[in-house]
Amino acid sequence: MLDGEYQPLEPNPQGWLWSQQLGLYLGVSQENLRFFTPEAELVPTPEEVAQQAKQGSDRLAAKLRELNIDPDTI
Repeated sequence: MLDGEYQPLEPNPQGWLWSQQLGLYLGVSQENLRFFTPEAELVPTPEEVAQQAKQGSDRLAAKLRELNIDPDTI
């Protein structure tokens, strides 16, 4: 919207639409509607962030066990 009037959005070469309000592109990735940064990086969903955090904590726990440290007692 510009000056109270809706303006048509032109897709970029990838077919994504720029959202001035969000400062992000809106596009399709693997048949899902997703957000992309101005640098064309995929913005992870909350579920993806949680999965990455769990994988990181699992790796840390495994490393602690290698060092004979029980991560459940720390």
